[in-house]
Parts: sequence; C-alpha cells; structure tokens
Amino acid sequence: MNMIRLVLAALIVLGCAAQAPAAKKSQQPAAQQQEAAPDPNAQGLYEFFKAETKPSAKALDFQITGGYADLRTESPESSGRYFMAGSTITAVAPDIYRLDLTFKKKYQRDVIDLVPEYYFTQQRSYYFWYDGGKKLVFKIGNGKKTINFDKKELTSIRVKTLETYTVEKTKLDMNVVFSDGGSQIYLVLKFI
Repeated sequence: MNMIRLVLAALIVLGCAAQAPAAKKSQQPAAQQQEAAPDPNAQGLYEFFKAETKPSAKALDFQITGGYADLRTESPESSGRYFMAGSTITAVAPDIYRLDLTFKKKYQRDVIDLVPEYYFTQQRSYYFWYDGGKKLVFKIGNGKKTINFDKKELTSIRVKTLETYTVEKTKLDMNVVFSDGGSQIYLVLKFI
C-alpha cells in the first residue's frame, strides 16, 4: 500500500510539472456525477493507457449501484468485509476517469454498552479508461485489469397474436471483481 502511495505521489509531481503550461488551453468534459477538475496525473494516465484504442468521446453509459470490499488492513479488528458507502466518478481526461470509493465496516464490540457505534472507513481511488461500450480498463498499481462487456441488454420478443408482437429491452447489471494487493473489490454496474 505504501508503494502505491509513493508511485501516485511521483505521478502527481511529474504530472504537475508537465501539465502546468497546458492547463489553461484544455477544457475537460463533464463526468457522469461530478464536474471535471484538472488532474495532475492526466499526462501519466495518457502514457499508461496509450495501448488502448483511440478516444471514443462517448459518455459513460453505466452507474455503480452497489458493491463491497474484502480488505486486509494492518489490524485484525479493521480487516474484513466492508460495505460500499459511496462512489463518485470524475472525468480527468477524454475517456479516462477516476473512481473514488468509500467503504465502511462496523466495529464489533465484545461487550454490550451504550457507546455510539463506530465504523472503520477506507477510501480507495482507481483510474479507469472506458471506450464507450466494449471494455473497461482499470489501473491498479502498475498493472491493468480489463473487463470486457459481452452484453449490456437483454432483448425479448413477446408474441401477442399472429399479427402483433412487442420487443422489450432490459438493461443488465454486471458484476466487476478485481484485486488490489491483498484486497478484493466487488462492484455492481448498471447500464443505463
């Protein structure tokens, strides 16, 4: 975890130096949930995702509707299953987004008392590249986790009579799982 923080800190310093003159020229597109702010990591992220196809300039067509995490921390009391308390997606560059996740876990006491409940809180941020429909690529440390989308909706045809029928399309959910060190992150994506 400390190594990831050092790498992110180095990317921030390098990104700030590279982006300072160009920051005034570009206007960042709006994200699904939050206005874009200049991200000092943008140049490093372009380099990281350069193997992906050309930018698609399409908006996000999914929302994160749920999730949880099995986190391993320094303390056995705070390690375990955390529920997802919140998520935010922010655009940092064309087709590159930052996903900020907040996870919480209730502290289990051995005795019953009147002390207010306490929750352990973990915050995680992940950058991802999205091409507008076919795949999602997460940056995890120095590696990548690619999630391919086979099907986003289910089409069903209902025959009412010999002359009439209806076509119904249902948007699907997709479960996404990836590892971050000794932790597992589980997300539920809902296509819109």
